[in-house]
Amino acid sequence: MPKLTLVLGRKPMKAYDLDQDSISVGREPGVDIVIDNVSVSREHCVLRKEGDGWVVADLGSSNGTYLNGNRIGSGHAIVAGDEIGIGKFSLLFEKELDLAPEAKETASTSDAIDYSGTIQIGAKEVEKLLDASSKKRKAHIAWESGGRQGEHQLEAGFSVLIGTDDLCDIRVPKGPKHHLLFIRTKDGYEVRNLAMFGKMTVGSRATKKARLKDGDIVEMGGAKLTFADEL
Repeated sequence: MPKLTLVLGRKPMKAYDLDQDSISVGREPGVDIVIDNVSVSREHCVLRKEGDGWVVADLGSSNGTYLNGNRIGSGHAIVAGDEIGIGKFSLLFEKELDLAPEAKETASTSDAIDYSGTIQIGAKEVEKLLDASSKKRKAHIAWESGGRQGEHQLEAGFSVLIGTDDLCDIRVPKGPKHHLLFIRTKDGYEVRNLAMFGKMTVGSRATKKARLKDGDIVEMGGAKLTFADEL
């Protein structure tokens, strides 16, 4: 039986069996997975069984539904390991992880309201999970290049330079000396292409600079960087 794992702040919180052919997710009582948080729309997205596989579709949500960092609309096929982003939360398809200690604690409290046939995550429980995860997660970049990978935290007031030069904050095996610049602006985090030659893409869209949102994937010169915003 397929499984979904609810993730908050990169920490697994709850795991569910997909025991029916359609699973709706949202904030409004009446959907199958209720997450009582303003970042989630009343009817946010739906997962449907189609043939031998599953698809996910956005239901006109305010903050959008993301599949592996890319915003989606109508039905998109999902496979094991895919990450579905909804507001501050993610749902991992067919990837069951060990629950975080704070999730085990909150799961045993009365804050989670159990409706018949419905998974309900109450507002008090969400508040506890958000509080626990925000203490653990700061904005950061996960990078891959030339068979190497790493993670770098972003601090307010400091920019991060990525390239092959010794002076770069993140040194990558291949690419221009001064490659990409991540910087905090008054509106959030932004990435800029500093190279004279070479194309930078953010979410598969070519650009010279872009404001970043959680889950955005930046690629250039053989380097792949995934931005995770603070929660």
